[in-house]
Amino acid sequence: MIDIRIDEFAERCDGLNGNMDFQYVSVSPSIEFSNTGRRGGKKYFSISMVDLIQTLKDIKENIAEFAGASTYDETRMRNLFSRFTTSQTVNALSTVQTLPLYGVIAKVIHLSNEEKADFNEKSILLDSDKFDVAIAYLESQLPDNDEYLEGLSPSISNEDTAINIIYYGAPGVGKSYKIDQICDDNNSIRTIFHPETQSSDFIGCLKPKMNGHDVIYEFRPGPFTKAIVSAYSNPEKHQYLIIEEINRAAAAAVFGEVFQLLDRAADSSSVYPIDVIDPDMLHYLESNSPSSINEGKLKIPSNLSLYATMNSSDQAVMPMDTAFKRRWLFEYVPIDFSECPEGILSIPIREQDNIEVNWSDFAQVINAALEDKSIPEDRLLGPWFIAAPELATQELAEKSLKGKLCLYLWDDVLRHNQHNIIFDNDIKSYGQLVSSFESRMAVFAEHIELALLDKVTDVTEDADSDDQV
Repeated sequence: MIDIRIDEFAERCDGLNGNMDFQYVSVSPSIEFSNTGRRGGKKYFSISMVDLIQTLKDIKENIAEFAGASTYDETRMRNLFSRFTTSQTVNALSTVQTLPLYGVIAKVIHLSNEEKADFNEKSILLDSDKFDVAIAYLESQLPDNDEYLEGLSPSISNEDTAINIIYYGAPGVGKSYKIDQICDDNNSIRTIFHPETQSSDFIGCLKPKMNGHDVIYEFRPGPFTKAIVSAYSNPEKHQYLIIEEINRAAAAAVFGEVFQLLDRAADSSSVYPIDVIDPDMLHYLESNSPSSINEGKLKIPSNLSLYATMNSSDQAVMPMDTAFKRRWLFEYVPIDFSECPEGILSIPIREQDNIEVNWSDFAQVINAALEDKSIPEDRLLGPWFIAAPELATQELAEKSLKGKLCLYLWDDVLRHNQHNIIFDNDIKSYGQLVSSFESRMAVFAEHIELALLDKVTDVTEDADSDDQV
């Protein structure tokens, strides 16, 4: 079962293929009401208080236009609701249940203002001050939407389990995106490893700083220490330390002595605490998070997870020793083009004009050719290898194709004399590839061109079929 908040769920539903809008509306009680039932049994409808409040505001802002509507007239009210209500739900409801909707508004205005006169459901008190009173009352009855959504966010409980996990897979499969669906800027510390990353960068160290005209030294915490402080300071909420590209540095060396903290006990905290031997770090932790230190020892708390990403196909990766890997869970993120950026690539081919191919189709043709030659899956193209902004215009798409994708294929994937798997036999260097591409000469192997032409033909046939329908 998916584990995301309802507002995020609605946003992702809205992104699925189709022309229907799908959006989350602020949490709100609803008013249920019926028609008169004069033409048979009563039929019931509902309107959220958020929509009702917005409708009252719409009427108030256009009070002059509604001046003749203090007494109910169906044709006039349908026209006014259609022109001035901004809630799509209310707009649709008003076309078929005009009188019941009018009556709801009349009742809200009458009772919230504590009117003494007899109530008439076919008469509305069209006075701005009375609408202000009704709006204020309804707003006072709304629950706090932010509080509601915050309550849905991941929070620590007895059932939560803090883990160390590494997401791995081909470049562009969405490893970081997967992590972003679990945590956000409010509950995470994020860092990225690179070949020069050292333990002092990750844990922290004594560094100079200016104090007026003087130079003083103080402990500067690294991401690990910041995450420890955040977790101990917020024991009721789950916290995350996110490490991007964990294998681009010598990870075991970067972790140093805190390596030992990665073993987890049944309650998800560290099995083996360590002595904090750096007096500056110890002073920092005792000052900023006293509960993190127990008799001079430190443990990873049960509400701090370590999430990391890695791409084993990168030429700059550092090998991980078995002892380090044993303390992590590994989750493979597969290549899945069901969700993919939209964009068109213009591809020069032999003996005819350029063809325009969807990015998704192009990437899958390249992957199929690589797989056919037993190229490892972690070197294939993920759907997000080229991001949506890089496909926003034809110029950006061309730059991304020749300056990013082709470079990756030439230098990383096919560097051991395998270029003809994808590229034309006459292309002997990456420089020649770029020059040929800019001259709109064919750069891809014939079998790649044929596969791309098949994709273009399929798209054209589908479009023709849709037109005939």
